[in-house]
Amino acid sequence: MTALQIDQNVLDQAYAWIVALRGESVSEKKLEKFSGWLAEDKSHQLAWDEALDLWETMGAVSHLPVDELLAEGSVASTDPAEMLADPQTGVKFGLLEKLQSLWKPMALAFSLVVVGFVAVFNLQPEGETFAAGTGQYLAVTLADGSVVELNTNSEISVSLTESRRQVELHRGEVFFTVAKDKERPFVVDVAGATVRAVGTAFNIYRVTDQSAIVSVSEGIVRVEEADGSSVTSAQSKLLTVDEAVEIDAVRGLSESNVEHLQATAWRQGQLFFENTSIGDAVEMLNRYLHKKVIVADDVSRSIKISGTFSSRQKKETLAAVAQALGLELTPRGNKWLLSQPNP
Repeated sequence: MTALQIDQNVLDQAYAWIVALRGESVSEKKLEKFSGWLAEDKSHQLAWDEALDLWETMGAVSHLPVDELLAEGSVASTDPAEMLADPQTGVKFGLLEKLQSLWKPMALAFSLVVVGFVAVFNLQPEGETFAAGTGQYLAVTLADGSVVELNTNSEISVSLTESRRQVELHRGEVFFTVAKDKERPFVVDVAGATVRAVGTAFNIYRVTDQSAIVSVSEGIVRVEEADGSSVTSAQSKLLTVDEAVEIDAVRGLSESNVEHLQATAWRQGQLFFENTSIGDAVEMLNRYLHKKVIVADDVSRSIKISGTFSSRQKKETLAAVAQALGLELTPRGNKWLLSQPNP
């Protein structure tokens, strides 16, 4: 058995139910109606889980201003069937717009999550921190014209001065398209090393606190160990197009066999596997998921997978990966379990 594909109409109903149940008070009649909807079909439970995951992406929302919306006439009813019957008072239109005006700190996240919007900002980010949540993509145009693209669960801090452009990659993965400025080097600090560029394009994935992978798409990048490295002699490497290096705070710099396509596939919303072990594949999938995948003890860790999958259509990708591996995918509480199919 593999994961069911969720119909968009059912997912819309789940969003509507979240709104309906987030008011100050919920009647027993409404709760009974919700329970009936949930039990009506297996896809309803899956849609509900998906909708909750998306709301959690926005910051674990505890209360939606349903009362305020009703008072101002933006939503005629908190009954999901009635909301969805009229798109002007439904979740995807009138309600979204009103939420954006009443709840501005959450408006961007709501757009990112509900309508699959890809955010592109033109900001003055001196001394700023930028972050993309789990399953999100964020693009930021810096004041110098450079563009940084943040993959899922990533965070950077940026400082631009008259003499230097400094970025620190705290976690996750970022693609940098650096505007040319010979007077101001563009420097990224990550895992005990610095990555320097003038006008180029490169990707950095911070694998752990002490390790990262740098791959170059355009131009030349210099990777240097920072002062105070535990490696006996400081190392420095020049990388050109399609070259990559692995940074390790203990072992130093070493050539990486990561391919350019694999390193940057995420920018097109893709996960690229080439003879990838099931453990590594699951680890990559889990970067995009709130509801993590675990592998049952009866599954051989020597299984490998190849192929390109969507990082945005998460449920469909989970089903496709399970099918490609010849395994069964089943929900287990707040996890997905990959196991051998029942005989």
